[in-house]
Order: sequence, then C-alpha cells, then structure tokens
Amino acid sequence: MDRYAVFVDAGYFFAAGAQAAFGNHTPRKQIALKSPAATLADLCHEAALVTDNLPLLRAYWYDAMPGPRLSLEQSAIAMLAGVKLRLGAINSAGEQKGVDSLIVTDLIDLARNRAIADAVVVTGDEDLRIAVQVAQSFGVRVHILAAGDPSKNVSPALQMEADSVTALGADWLATHLELLPAVAKTAAAVTPPNQAPIPVAKTTVSDEIGAAAIVVIEEMLKTIAPEQLAQLVQHFSTQQTVPPEYDRPLVAKVSASLSGKRFTGEENRYIRGLFVRAVKNHRRT
Repeated sequence: MDRYAVFVDAGYFFAAGAQAAFGNHTPRKQIALKSPAATLADLCHEAALVTDNLPLLRAYWYDAMPGPRLSLEQSAIAMLAGVKLRLGAINSAGEQKGVDSLIVTDLIDLARNRAIADAVVVTGDEDLRIAVQVAQSFGVRVHILAAGDPSKNVSPALQMEADSVTALGADWLATHLELLPAVAKTAAAVTPPNQAPIPVAKTTVSDEIGAAAIVVIEEMLKTIAPEQLAQLVQHFSTQQTVPPEYDRPLVAKVSASLSGKRFTGEENRYIRGLFVRAVKNHRRT
C-alpha cells in the first residue's frame, strides 16, 4: 500500500527537541507543545517530504502516563483526527518504560500487513534497529526524522540501517515547543486521591475552603497560556477530571493557603469542580 505512517517517540522528541531549540537539558515536565494540533500537522508535513508526498495512513504518538490519568497534552493529542496515542508507563525512577516495544510492534505489524510503503520514525534509540531491519525485509522504506542534529542524538547504528536520515531544525522545534516555569514545591503539598466525578452541588464543604480555592484558581488562570486554556476547555467538554499537571498544584496550593489542611474526598472533588467551572467561565469572557 502506497502510504506512509509517522511514529513519534515523545520522550525523545521532547528531550532532544528542547536541547536543540533552547540549548540545554530540560526536565520533561517543563516542556510543552504550544499547539498539539499544529505540531502534529507540521510534523506530518515534514514526514511527507521524505516519502515523496505519499498519502498519510496515520501518526502514532508514543508517550508514558504521568500518573493515573492522561495529561492535558496527551488528552488533546488523543482527540486529534488521524493520530493514535500509545502509552507506556513511568517506573519508580521516573524512567519511561514500554514505549520502544510499542513502536516495534506497530512498525512490524504495519509492514507485515503491507499497510504502508514508508515509515517515518522520530527517534534516536538504537533499540529500534532490529525493527527497522524487519520492516525493510517486508519492503518498507524506513526514514529517521531527528529532533535536532542527528550526529548528537541518533544512534550511528540506527542511522546506518535507515533508508534516510533528516532533521527537524532548531527553529522548527522552537516554533512548536515552549518552556514552562518550574513549579515551586509547597511545604504543605498533598497527594490527592484518584478523582471521582465532580459534584454539581456544594453539599457540606465549608465556605472557608471554597473561598480559598477561588483565590488560588484565579491566580492559576492568570498563568495559563491561551493555547493551554483552549486545550483545557476542550478537555472538559468530554471529561470531568482535572489533568494531573493542574490538579496537583491546585490541591496543594489550596491546602497551603489553609495552613496545610488535608482535604476529604468530598472537599477535593468540590475544589476540582470550582476549577472546571472557572475554566469554562473564563474562556467565555
């Protein structure tokens, strides 16, 4: 089948991309896509150039779960047309696990089933070399699309196996990646339990907690970029859970403002409900 597919190792894309765009190693939690939709569209455009503009089958985005729920960014990517989100896990040491095996499986299966003629892989990991060889044995051309200089972040063995190696330049990466401010640790930070559906009524939660939450939420909304706010609104149109990168600071900051108070499940749900409604109302204003 004369089509191509794109396989993106998100861990590699963010690490190597930030190094190329900003000149330093940056923790993953401080890197974000300015617009997932624009990034995936432009990435597929770059991939099409190395495949002689074949039609696109789909793009695969391989990432790891940051916790028990999808991040806002992952949720936005999963909703994109023509994009398949594949998730590994993060172990206790903070290392991404299971992603390489997902890429290997998808690449070989698509090649074996003659679903694609070309594969464009955004990675630098030598562990994928065998998968490249197997895909090529089925007649698939495999291209490496590096994030930045491939001589610095793509295994030489992988480069030798690939049918071509091209790079996303620093300017391209800087257009699509942004650095987020580091979140200061709060002494009274708490780890909230898994979220349950957000209640529609206040029930027995005290006015003191509600007032403190509103102040914290207003401050948080001032720091959320318009692109992220739009993603949050889209997220809340289909889901009622707060993404972990907002949930943890929200609960921790409200707790800190109340001298380290630990909340009940009902109180946690109420605070999150205020955040959801504030995001929706803020977007409409």
